[in-house]
Amino acid sequence: MRAARFAALLLAAPLLAGCLATKQDVEELRTEMRTSREAQDALIQQLVRRTQAMLDSLSSQNVRMRGDLANRLVQIERQLVQLQELSGQSQAQLTELRRQINQRAEEVRRTQEAADTTPAGDGAQGGAAPTSADEAYNAALAAFRRGSAGTARLGFQEFLRVAPRDRRAADAQFYIAESYGREPEQAIPEFARVVEQYPTSARAPAALMRIGALELARGNRTEARARFNQVVRAYPRSPEAEEARSELARLGRA
Repeated sequence: MRAARFAALLLAAPLLAGCLATKQDVEELRTEMRTSREAQDALIQQLVRRTQAMLDSLSSQNVRMRGDLANRLVQIERQLVQLQELSGQSQAQLTELRRQINQRAEEVRRTQEAADTTPAGDGAQGGAAPTSADEAYNAALAAFRRGSAGTARLGFQEFLRVAPRDRRAADAQFYIAESYGREPEQAIPEFARVVEQYPTSARAPAALMRIGALELARGNRTEARARFNQVVRAYPRSPEAEEARSELARLGRA
């Protein structure tokens, strides 16, 4: 009987060792993936900082330089696609991203060609300006939807610089605020600009709701209640008004 039990233990030992080895392999793989992701995040931040430094150095407002900036954004997107290849994006997603980037690159090329043929003395009101604004907005929106918050923020800021009265200006300012995520110190002032600069836009009540949620998250119940009340008073027929009333009722019960 004892001999049978001993034989069973001998048979089970390799299986146990195999399980331990598998767990160790999985842990090593997780560590490698985490290290790779951290390296990718660091590279993305470096790209964002370089673009920000380039924006700070711009002193001319002419069409040619706006085309150069759009071209830089396209280059950054290409590098982000390379990072996504390393992180395991599907082939279909990568193919679609390449198609969109190549299309934007072609549009940038045409914009710059138009700028080269613009007579001297023509300023930002020339024929290429609307295309430049569209380029900045579309590139920024694509980056935002892809999750590249820093790149999107730079693109929307450039769009507002070249087209401050465009019908999409309120959307651009809202996306700038959204790009800060759950960082209330940065996000709240940007959401407040939506309400101050575009009070009649559909984004205004949504911005107030975001401010209220951020204030509530950091424990400022009085400020959060004030923002929800502002939605109800100023935008009573907006979709956000009902949500604001629910938040106020919940705060009242708490």
